[in-house]
Amino acid sequence: MRLLSCLFLSLVMLAPLASGCTAPADADADTGTLELPLVQPGSDGAIYRLAATFDIEGPASSIHLVATDNEPSVTLQLPPGLTNVTLLDDWALTRSTDGGGTFRPVSALLGNRNLQQVRVLANHTDQVVFQFLVRSPDGDLTVTFGVTDHPRELAGGMVIDQGTNLFAGYPHNVQVDFATYYKLVELDKNVLADGSKDRVFASDATATEFFNDGVGALSGTVAPALQGGILVWHLIARPDGTQEISGELDALVAPFPVLTFGPHTFGFPLPFDGDGFVSDVFFNESIPFSLEVFGNVPGRMNGTMRFRNVPVSN
Repeated sequence: MRLLSCLFLSLVMLAPLASGCTAPADADADTGTLELPLVQPGSDGAIYRLAATFDIEGPASSIHLVATDNEPSVTLQLPPGLTNVTLLDDWALTRSTDGGGTFRPVSALLGNRNLQQVRVLANHTDQVVFQFLVRSPDGDLTVTFGVTDHPRELAGGMVIDQGTNLFAGYPHNVQVDFATYYKLVELDKNVLADGSKDRVFASDATATEFFNDGVGALSGTVAPALQGGILVWHLIARPDGTQEISGELDALVAPFPVLTFGPHTFGFPLPFDGDGFVSDVFFNESIPFSLEVFGNVPGRMNGTMRFRNVPVSN
């Protein structure tokens, strides 16, 4: 299985730094200071460096900032007001294990929207956070920028029954592999009105990939839109002893794909925890799914997902 780590990049408005490159502003104007840290240490002892291009749009400023000169940070003086910070697609993360002597690329996915908003206040501080999901081939790795987290994975194969419009090119019974990586922010235990015990998983940062996609609609259209989407799924223990799984992954940007799976009853029940809820353990189950996209080129798809839950231990 692939082991993941979650890398958080925080763009924080702080006092100006002595190092790094600085974009000057009118010294007579009331401004706030935005710092973009580009080099951060990891909990594994390595050093991580971000090279990126930012578009920063405020009420009285428009800055196209290229931060690729290996500086540790960038500071900007900005006028007060609502400001949009956009991370362009040419970003790259690199990692050094020799104290910064050499850096090598790491494979990462952006886990939230690449446009973040902050209201700049004169003489105040605020922050903008870009979240990255880093896949590590070397083992379980947690790299944090002020936050410790435990990434998880839902992955497997999708056997497509039929598709329409955007998905019309997929043959019957063709298989495409998928993986959804996510940061778990909520795991609730709820007792429903009929006595069922519902274990709820919810995400913050998410990113989805499709592999072996010969047609390309899933990897080229659906996966980018699902970046930063919202994943909620359930493990339900019914009073009659059966167990169900169901869930939904919703995109927040066009063409707004919605992936639903289940409800599905487990053929081989999972263990229960001490409270009578279904345990959060690895499983591999065939579950019906449907996928719908909206917009100029709509499409529907349904089939079966060979669904693996890959929890990451604390």
